[in-house]
Amino acid sequence: MPLFQKAVFNAPFTMDGELKDVACFFYVTQGTMMSYDTRGMHQTSRKNAILKSCGRYVQQFKSDNDAKICEAIAIYLYPELLKKIYKEEIPSFLTVEETQQPKKLIGNKLVEQFMNNLSLYFEEPDSFDEELGILKLKELMLILLKSENHINIRKYLSEVFAPINIELKEAVENNLYHNLSIEQLAFICNMSLSTFKREFKKTFSDTPAHYIKHRRLQQAKQLLLTTNDSITEIAFSLGFVDISTFSDNFQKKFNLSPTKFRKNQISH
Repeated sequence: MPLFQKAVFNAPFTMDGELKDVACFFYVTQGTMMSYDTRGMHQTSRKNAILKSCGRYVQQFKSDNDAKICEAIAIYLYPELLKKIYKEEIPSFLTVEETQQPKKLIGNKLVEQFMNNLSLYFEEPDSFDEELGILKLKELMLILLKSENHINIRKYLSEVFAPINIELKEAVENNLYHNLSIEQLAFICNMSLSTFKREFKKTFSDTPAHYIKHRRLQQAKQLLLTTNDSITEIAFSLGFVDISTFSDNFQKKFNLSPTKFRKNQISH
């Protein structure tokens, strides 16, 4: 796998991937990227980056302009390569053994300038050899570790190389209200669909489809009671693909449409 990759998508676009024992630095140059894994969803907007351990993930891209184009640059941080770069002085962020939330949104002028310069090499790929790639990687590390936020960045860098051990229950709870299919949930949990359904049944005493729909509708009920959010906003915030699907499911569950349910509660 190369150290650097640049990808352009026609939005909306969804992709999934698996990268073991690798940390990834994703920088969004156009559009918005939503990255889902067992820890939940992290959104990265234009001229911002996310630093994370990869594992299995699902990413969705949406445009934020009329062009409907999304563009992102990925930089892969391999532990062995970083050790090689630092030679005998192994950086401290490769030696931490425990992890909590190895993700950090990063966006500043130096990172932006670095990415602008890096983009030039994608236009002349023949001039971008391994030696130059290693130099650029070291430059990025220096920018991150010497930035104003270097303490937090060092902490997050240490955590992205630490072991990941998140149970099925936590992974499901972290993604309960996201627009992911059962197949995508099984994928990021590193299970086949049949194994995921079996383990889900053991954990929740229910099927994935029924349990997730039930939890989303219960949450919708609370949001209708406690917020002024529109019904459309509530539906999309809970992972429903469209307002009609949400309304039909709510009607079947509570014998009232979302609109009538909210009006009835207000009138009482």
